[in-house]
Amino acid sequence: MESYKNGKQGEEIAEKYLEQHGYRIVERNYRSQQGEVDLIARDGECLVFVEIKSYSFRCFGSPAGAVNKSKRQSVIHAARTYLYKMGIKDVYCRFDVVTIYRRPDGSRAIELYKNAFMVN
Repeated sequence: MESYKNGKQGEEIAEKYLEQHGYRIVERNYRSQQGEVDLIARDGECLVFVEIKSYSFRCFGSPAGAVNKSKRQSVIHAARTYLYKMGIKDVYCRFDVVTIYRRPDGSRAIELYKNAFMVN
């Protein structure tokens, strides 16, 4: 239950952060049969599929490394399903990752990685 609470709290923090940076949230926790996306947003004309990762410590490495191959495939599948079901064509899309970690003093650091991974 604690993990769910932390995940939900992380999603709320990330959503507020993205809105403060000009994103317009259009969908939360979108699920398809084989995947899910934490947030779907507009950043200008771009449709953005956002994966959110919350940590109790700082992680090092690439943003794509924060989201393993299986999770990337899950997000990509859900994104494709969303585009198909919504009848969206010919729109620029990207995959962003937001990482949130708790510092030793209890404060949080938020990092946004635009174009964190791509469809192969």
